[in-house]
Amino acid sequence: MTVSNRQPDVRPSTTVRPTDDALLDGVVAVFGEHGFDRATVAELSVAAGVSKPTLYSRFGGKEQLFAACVRRESERLCRWMLESYRGAEGFGLRRNTDITTRALFDYAARHLQGFRLLYGSANRPHARRISDEVMAPVRATIAALIRIEHEDDDRAWTVSAEFCAAVVGDIAVRGVSQAVERDLDFTAAAELTISMIVAALRELDPAAARALDSAAGPPGSARREDVPEGSYPALTVSRPIPAERPGGRPPAATADEVLAATIQIFQTMDRFEAGAVATRLGISRTTLYRWFGSREGLLGAAFARQFEQLVLRIDGRSRSRGALRVAEVLNRATRAIAGDPALRRFLENESGAALRLVTRADGPVHAGSVAVIAALLERARAQDGYRPPVAATALAYALTRVGEAFLYDDTAADIGGRLDDLHQVTRTLLGLEH
Repeated sequence: MTVSNRQPDVRPSTTVRPTDDALLDGVVAVFGEHGFDRATVAELSVAAGVSKPTLYSRFGGKEQLFAACVRRESERLCRWMLESYRGAEGFGLRRNTDITTRALFDYAARHLQGFRLLYGSANRPHARRISDEVMAPVRATIAALIRIEHEDDDRAWTVSAEFCAAVVGDIAVRGVSQAVERDLDFTAAAELTISMIVAALRELDPAAARALDSAAGPPGSARREDVPEGSYPALTVSRPIPAERPGGRPPAATADEVLAATIQIFQTMDRFEAGAVATRLGISRTTLYRWFGSREGLLGAAFARQFEQLVLRIDGRSRSRGALRVAEVLNRATRAIAGDPALRRFLENESGAALRLVTRADGPVHAGSVAVIAALLERARAQDGYRPPVAATALAYALTRVGEAFLYDDTAADIGGRLDDLHQVTRTLLGLEH
């Protein structure tokens, strides 16, 4: 009897393992159509195109599968809406609301079952909790727009802006939900929703906002006039920060509070660590990185928000008008930035990486600075009749780049000595020097 050395003919499997996204595509359609309670695991596995054991092995039970769908759809919607806000930068209230509200209606039209999954009446309450957590950056963006729109008020909008942002978001979502559930004309429903939001934002009562901010108590009610001259003030926190995050509950802090804590901690550490923010606020690093992407993304978002708040505070004290007001605000803002020891230490210690963070064209610091300066120019045009020598967006970009060059080029040198030159260049670009 002979023994053959020939190996069995084993053919490699040609089956391609479906990605999580591919599985969730089918599952979302079932959850969106039937809600959590009425959707069966058998229906879900058929829609996903895999067996029930495979579905369980990839995602766990029905609850975990539902949570994975909600998180993915929320993240998609968040990215969609933030992109719409970037596209609306520099426009006035009506146009900004028009662009962003239509974007929400467009999202629902393109991702109908995903929208139903998040906001349909047949779904579980914790779908909204997960969605609210993921959508925090969108609410923060709306709150920032509200603060800019009402920057003439004699008090900075703190918790009141966040409150209004949540209400505005609910109006928009409710408008889309009504159009979806009642099969209404999306164009007409969008127009009516936009008009409601614009009317609400234009008629906000500053006295009521002040009352809400005052009731929230310190540290969330810092007044513009309380900011010391020449300081680079920390962001205000709208409510006391919990010491730790209880298991199973929403994050213990909002995105705004994360940015506030980031600036506060940045002022005290030789080298900023994102983990220190997570520890202080009682949230996980995973949440931080999901919101902001990386340590640099967190710092960039905090710097951008810090500059916005600084400009709003300075602008709130200015009594000048037109181009003179813009020049004055930018002069005082750049002197405050140049005098901030923590920022200077960061630029010196982290050198090229820090410089790229604050000047990169597609980064939050540069883009945020351009947007804030463009808003200053738009206000000067609308209220004072200022006519910039070039397009406002181009002028805002030029002013930002010039400021960056004077502030951050050769950080080992004495920046303070060059700020008078920067002010003269700013005045020239604004058309104040001939």
